[in-house]
Amino acid sequence: MGANTAEAAVPDAIQELTDRLTTSYADLLTAAIVRDVVQDAYQPLSNARIPTYVPILVEHSSRTKLRQLTGRSDRSDPTVVFREHSDGARGHFITRVCRRVRVAVTRSA
Repeated sequence: MGANTAEAAVPDAIQELTDRLTTSYADLLTAAIVRDVVQDAYQPLSNARIPTYVPILVEHSSRTKLRQLTGRSDRSDPTVVFREHSDGARGHFITRVCRRVRVAVTRSA
């Protein structure tokens, strides 16, 4: 029951994400472009064994691509977390975490 519930909730969460991003980028991109970016991010994860984390992975990937398309800096997006490294370089902590979770979610049994 839990897996079916989570799997059924993913498309709804993806639609809500699409709506939020469309509103957020309305002044810079068309709704069709935002929708395509979200779908491109969702497609490889649509059959994930563990669907719980799919929406957050899709959101992270979509926001990254939309920032690239619009030229928005990472600092203008409050969902991006920076971590100061000992050498003074700033890294994308969330990006590394999302990559690890993506691998775990899509890993075959």
